[in-house]
Amino acid sequence: MWFTAALLFRNYRLEPEVLDLEAIDVPQVFQQAVQKFLQPLRRPHWLWESERLLINFCRYAVAKRVKELGDCRYEHLLGFWEHRRFHGVSQQRLKHEADILAAFLKFLWQLAGKEGDPLDGENLIEDLEWLDDWFEEILVLVEAESEKEAWQKAEAIGERIAVEYQRDANPNTRWEFVGVLSVQEFLDETLKEGAELFARFLTAKEARKLLRTYRRATSAKR
Repeated sequence: MWFTAALLFRNYRLEPEVLDLEAIDVPQVFQQAVQKFLQPLRRPHWLWESERLLINFCRYAVAKRVKELGDCRYEHLLGFWEHRRFHGVSQQRLKHEADILAAFLKFLWQLAGKEGDPLDGENLIEDLEWLDDWFEEILVLVEAESEKEAWQKAEAIGERIAVEYQRDANPNTRWEFVGVLSVQEFLDETLKEGAELFARFLTAKEARKLLRTYRRATSAKR
């Protein structure tokens, strides 16, 4: 008999891309850009905190080999956010920082005389959901004599796929096989075992919902 098995994988970061952000020297041109950006603002109670945030963003960009103001891109902003998230900054705090960071990135482009929008239509708040661990759900085909055997073979396939994912992964990240979410009998026998029928990436919030289903399923099997 043939079965489809839904498998869940998790990808997480082992260490930040920039190990010692505070040790990065900020070039004078970036320091001046921060001061010019903050100068019109009239809220001294959070000015110092904003200055430190923007200087640290510049440190991150420099660590990523950015040399000119106009070379700062949206991916550097996301990387900086991921760095802060890795070090325990809450999503709520990051949401509060979104506007000033986005405005600063646009300001850097203006100073550099670069045309266009560095955000290019991207939504920082939506992308914030992807700063936590990544999950992927895939559907594979399994040949087995029973549903129990299908679960066992699906688990073996999942472990093998995780090893394959890790082989091509960033060395600072880790892929792991979370488990089999479900097994369903499949009547079409034209495909081969292990064939991927479906795949999608999930945010941590979406994956948690699937994990609850997975735990209920595994509890019922014991």
